[in-house]
Amino acid sequence: MTGYWGWAGAAGLTSAALYLSVVLGSPGAFLLAYLAPLPLFLSGLALGLTALLAAGVAAFVIVALASGSLMAAGLYLGIEVLPVAVLVRQALLSRPVMAADGTAGGVEWYPLGRLTGLLAAMAASVLVLIWLVFAGGDGGLEAAVRTFLNAGLQGVLQAGGADAGEITPAIALMAALFPGIAAASWVVMIAVNGALAQGLASRFGRNLRPSPDMATLELPRAVLVALVVAAVVGLVAPGGLGYIGRNLLVVLGMAYLFAGLAVVHGFMVRLAARQVLLVVVYVTMVLFGWPVLLVMLLGIVDQLFGLRRRFAGPTQGEE
Repeated sequence: MTGYWGWAGAAGLTSAALYLSVVLGSPGAFLLAYLAPLPLFLSGLALGLTALLAAGVAAFVIVALASGSLMAAGLYLGIEVLPVAVLVRQALLSRPVMAADGTAGGVEWYPLGRLTGLLAAMAASVLVLIWLVFAGGDGGLEAAVRTFLNAGLQGVLQAGGADAGEITPAIALMAALFPGIAAASWVVMIAVNGALAQGLASRFGRNLRPSPDMATLELPRAVLVALVVAAVVGLVAPGGLGYIGRNLLVVLGMAYLFAGLAVVHGFMVRLAARQVLLVVVYVTMVLFGWPVLLVMLLGIVDQLFGLRRRFAGPTQGEE
């Protein structure tokens, strides 16, 4: 029992230290802070939800004391601890599956696609909440984002040789989708850390649930409905409503990036050079960017027409 709480405390300390690296301005802070959810996920997926909550409380106290700011600690709680706790709780849900003859047929775990949809829904909900907070101000959220970017980037753009006539249009262009891109980046951060934590827990035989097969990821239909609504609102609605619609489209589209990757994994499951080809796909997306849109579209087409069921055989093994 002492070891249990010790591991939970160590996870909280590590997560707090990674998060504080960006708050306190350490070198390489962004990369370190990106990994702040990893110890929380690891404690939850290897030790359980109670350990994760203990690690989160410990980390919250450490962040508050080290930074001297309850706001920084509250932000950590909101963007790191609570989302990870919700996802881990759902990930550890399971139910027995009965065979056709009425005997026990194994265990069914909470599906990966529903976890992905839940993650996108959390990001979208926070984005809508922020939009509502700024809705009463002059220009709403878009004006607030422009002010924020102007304060943070004007000096950088000027140092890069941009003149005054170029700075304002550049900031306006970035502000158009900045909230959505920031929320989508958070979705990727959480997803990557969750996958890394599950992989580490499995590697050392401490995983509480089996590692899901990426090729089996199927999003709930509700995500597609929300995506269509966001697209229509973003294209048709004026002013602030259209602004939030376009940014929600970016966030919800991120869920279909994972769905599209699931299609890619499913198509390559029988290929001998599968691992090499998957690496090529991921590297191409990182280097060029635009293939991400194609993968998202692939995920949408798959949900509409069932590409994997039509053209791919049954998956095998784990990712």
